[in-house]
Amino acid sequence: MSAKPPKKLKKPRKIPDEYEILVIKLTMELKKEVGKEIAALLLVGSVADNNYMKGDSDCDFYLVIKKDRDKQVEILQKIGQVKAKFENDPQYSSLLDLMVFFEEDLNEENINASSIVNWVHIWTGQQGILKIGEENPFDNVKITPSKLKKGATQMCLDNVFVMRDGFVNTSAGKDEELAFYASDAAIGCAQAYLIHLGEKKFNRYNIPELFAEKSTVKVDSNIIKKARDYRVGAKIDDIHEFLEKCYDFGWALLENMLKGK
Repeated sequence: MSAKPPKKLKKPRKIPDEYEILVIKLTMELKKEVGKEIAALLLVGSVADNNYMKGDSDCDFYLVIKKDRDKQVEILQKIGQVKAKFENDPQYSSLLDLMVFFEEDLNEENINASSIVNWVHIWTGQQGILKIGEENPFDNVKITPSKLKKGATQMCLDNVFVMRDGFVNTSAGKDEELAFYASDAAIGCAQAYLIHLGEKKFNRYNIPELFAEKSTVKVDSNIIKKARDYRVGAKIDDIHEFLEKCYDFGWALLENMLKGK
C-alpha cells in the first residue's frame, strides 16, 4: 500500500490591520454615496508607502471631485456625512485624514492663485495609489523643483499658522492639546524644509535624524526628536518651554526658506 502524500501546509492568512480595513471601507462608502462625482480617490502618505507607524500615523486620502461647480455644495455635504461616520467610530476616529480637491483646481494657474492647493499637494498626489478612478489627475500637472520649493514654503507657513492658532484657541489648562499642535506643526515645518532642500525619501519618523544631517539653519534640531517622541508616547517635562521652542523652530525655518536658502 502506497504512502499517502503529505498534506500541503496552508500559508498563514494575513490579518488586515485597521489601516487596510479603513481603506476598504472608506472606498466602498464613497463609491456608494458619491461614486459618480469622483474623478479619483488616492491613498497617499506613509500608509501608501507602507512605512507607517501603527497607533500614530494618519491614513491620508486625496479625493478629487469632477468638474461640476453647480453641485459642489451637495457633494461636499455628502462627503462630510461619510467622513463623520468614520470619525464617530472609535476604531477610525484618530486615523482618517481626508483632503478634498476639485478637478478644475488642479492646473497651474489655479495652483499659483490658491492657498488651498499648493505644489506639495501635487507632488504628494503624484506619489499616491489610485483607489477609485482610471487615471491620476495630479499627473496632468507638470511640477518642477522651483514649484516644489514654492509649495514647501507655503506648507511651512501653514504649519506655523496652525501652531499659532492652536495656541490662541486652545482653552487654558489643556497642555496636552497644546503640545499636540506644537509637535505636529513643528514636524510639518521640518518636512517642508526637507522638501525645500530636494529631499523626497523620508517619513515623519526618520525626520529628526535626516534634518540634523541636512539642515544648515541655526536651530535646535533636538526639538524635532522631542516632537516625534511625544507623538509616540514620550512625556515632556516642561510643556511651555517646548511650545516656545517649537514656535521658534517653525519661524526660523520659514525665514530661511523665504530667503531662498
